[in-house]
Amino acid sequence: MISVTNFLSKFLKLEKDNKLKQSLVLDIINKVAKVSLNKEMLQMGDEQLKIVCSPIFRNEVFMHKKEIEDSLKSQNIYLNIV
Repeated sequence: MISVTNFLSKFLKLEKDNKLKQSLVLDIINKVAKVSLNKEMLQMGDEQLKIVCSPIFRNEVFMHKKEIEDSLKSQNIYLNIV
């Protein structure tokens, strides 16, 4: 019989990678844009990053969009900020 734990362990690894990715994205945004966002303010899709927060923080992020995306690409994270 096929073990279900082996199958489910793949999803645990994906979840850990996603949390690591999210924390890296959050750190880069906070350093470059000099804002303090939390994990609940980020919505990551396949290739898009949506920031759900006040317009003031969003404007700061968009002012530094190119720098943030370049820093993300240097970490092999390819997301477009929308």
